[in-house]
Amino acid sequence: MISRSDLNVLEEYVFHDEKRFRICVKGTNIVINVKADDEKEAITKALQILSQVGLTQDSLRELRNIIGEKALCK
Repeated sequence: MISRSDLNVLEEYVFHDEKRFRICVKGTNIVINVKADDEKEAITKALQILSQVGLTQDSLRELRNIIGEKALCK
């Protein structure tokens, strides 16, 4: 399972009166955009989304090896 340490909050902003967060998966080009009241809730929602799409530690490791230095999220 992906952990909080694999994620990085890129941005917090308001869109149509809703607080939103852009969160990236470190070492990849994956960015998750969620509506949340605070950073902790945003991270939790991002982890749920990543779990739903089936991203595991093994697949994340493989993806990081493929992307390498081209990763936008460090």
